[in-house]
Amino acid sequence: MSASPTPRRGLPAGPAAVADKRFRRADVRPGRRGTWLSAWQVGRVVVLVAVLAAAGVFVSTRAVGARILAVHDLTVSGHRRLTVGEVEALIGHMRGESLLLVDLDRFRAALLDSPWVADVSLRRVLPSTVDVHIVEREPIAIARLGQQLYLVDDAGVIMDEYGPQYRDFDLSIVDGMAAPRSEDGPPIDPGRAQLVARFFRELEVRPELRRVVSQVNVAIDGNVVVMLADDTTALHLGDRQFVDRLQTYLDLTPTIEERGRIVDYVDLRFGNRVFLKDRK
Repeated sequence: MSASPTPRRGLPAGPAAVADKRFRRADVRPGRRGTWLSAWQVGRVVVLVAVLAAAGVFVSTRAVGARILAVHDLTVSGHRRLTVGEVEALIGHMRGESLLLVDLDRFRAALLDSPWVADVSLRRVLPSTVDVHIVEREPIAIARLGQQLYLVDDAGVIMDEYGPQYRDFDLSIVDGMAAPRSEDGPPIDPGRAQLVARFFRELEVRPELRRVVSQVNVAIDGNVVVMLADDTTALHLGDRQFVDRLQTYLDLTPTIEERGRIVDYVDLRFGNRVFLKDRK
């Protein structure tokens, strides 16, 4: 009887393991193929977006530069004294610029440099028009500065030298509006200009009074001094109740004439107390 082979020490007894390549586990790294495919697909998308963006820039550039979108016409509204020709002189060189890229703020600033323009708005109108709406300044008086006469508004802005072309304005001559001399300051004192504007606004309720006001002087701060047509008496009205104080003087006029007084000035600033100063 033959002896069974003795098992090797340290190894379990049993049939010997058969080494067969058919049963070897494959070296597979899951997910690598899917990752490369995703990156490739993302790359295609990036390239496509870049191409579309470049095409958009090209089309936009061509559209902006297209002749049909260049500024060709200017429509002007709201103006009365400022002529279309004067507007053209200030901003007409915008013609030919791209309607989509033209700097409207720059041209608005150019229009505001005109003393007649209080405000202005500019609006693009496709395909080739810029609409310009102007708000003009309104003169309130003819200011006498030295030997010259000027149209001024309620902010003290000098709009133009007064001349025959403005004779249709029914305005009074006002003295004393000059500001203290300063190299950088305005020639018209803004506070006095506002006082004059308030005076004339209050007279709007009594047009017959407004028509007889011949001259106004505001050289004294806070005091409107008035002369009426065909009357050399200076009326000191202060800074309020202009209509009432003028009416008070008109009511006194018959009595003054009856007494034969030649009055230099009448001070109406103190309510019911009226002071008269006879001319020497």
